[in-house]
Amino acid sequence: MKAKIKGLMPWILTLSATALGIAAFFLIFAPSVKYGFPILGKTSFNGLSVTLGHTINKTTVVFHASAGMILAYLLPLLGASVAVVGKESFIARIVASALLLTGGALSFAATSLIQPNFIGQASLGLGSIFSGVTAILGGVAEGATCVLYRK
Repeated sequence: MKAKIKGLMPWILTLSATALGIAAFFLIFAPSVKYGFPILGKTSFNGLSVTLGHTINKTTVVFHASAGMILAYLLPLLGASVAVVGKESFIARIVASALLLTGGALSFAATSLIQPNFIGQASLGLGSIFSGVTAILGGVAEGATCVLYRK
């Protein structure tokens, strides 16, 4: 019985890392950044608007596309896919863990990665915070499979 649990635990950790990485990607639709404009006041923008750029009235550009924010949301998804595809490879597990941890760290740096067109005060929204936490938890779970269950 103990051998079955020991053989099942890496699968559970990899599955949880994959689920957390996918969840971190889908938090792109949650409010990611709160930005205080001098005229409009404080406004929330979801991760998609901040990542790909946002315009008002098709003329005024609020945010330009940001490569750092694209990486913040794509690295956890890529880490989740590497975790599934390379579930038997030690190197693939390390790469998946690194991708998830890097994506989580970039999510927490969202206020410095955005490229606003106006001067204002930026703060993290719940989408960036939860995306960072879920990606880092997924990276830790995948890293645990490397440390605890190395073949």
